[in-house]
Formats: sequence, C-alpha cells, structure tokens
Amino acid sequence: MTLGELVPALRTASSDRVVQGLIELLEQWRSSPETADELSQSVERHIGNSWIASDAEHKAVYSLWSAFRDQCIAGRGGMTINERLYCFDLFDAWDSANTEEGRAIVRQKIDFVASNH
Repeated sequence: MTLGELVPALRTASSDRVVQGLIELLEQWRSSPETADELSQSVERHIGNSWIASDAEHKAVYSLWSAFRDQCIAGRGGMTINERLYCFDLFDAWDSANTEEGRAIVRQKIDFVASNH
C-alpha cells in the first residue's frame, strides 16, 4: 500500500473526525520537513491518543495504517529511491525539485542518503 492509496482507503473506511484529522496529517506530510520515521511517530500518537467512535472503524483504520507502515516505512531499507518515491507518493516533489539541494531534501525525507542515488 502506498501513501497515495492509503488516504482514499481511509476516507472510505471512516468519516469520523479523528480519521479526517489523520488524513489531513498524512496529506500535509508530503510538504512538511518530517521524515518517514517522524510521520510514523505522529500517526501512532494521533491514533493512540484519539477516540474513533466505532471499534470496527478503528480496526479498519489501524489495519490500513499498519499495512502502509510495514511496507513503506519499516520496509524502506531494502528499497531503491524510485521505490521509496513511489511508496510515499513523492514523484512530483522529486520532479519539481530543480536543484540538487531540493532533491537532497526529498532524499532525507525518505532516508535515502545522497551517495545511494
């Protein structure tokens, strides 16, 4: 599951305001300075410190998040930069980064050191 797939899946799973806040957090991450690990911590805190009214919706939301977290965040160590860009839906950010400094920021966001590109 990619970030681009996670957000619409969450919208389908629940209309709870807590989940809407989670969706906003995920959408804002692409343009924030947070790394993938910081995103994971933020989402875990958001889900853990909030009350989703329906247990079934909570399970569905956490299951979707867990699939993304396990595949794209925990699994990124064995990925190429293109696989990471795809997982985190950052191809547009990469393409619009017209300087090496801009691309370095995107690489840092997904924990891909410059020497590996």
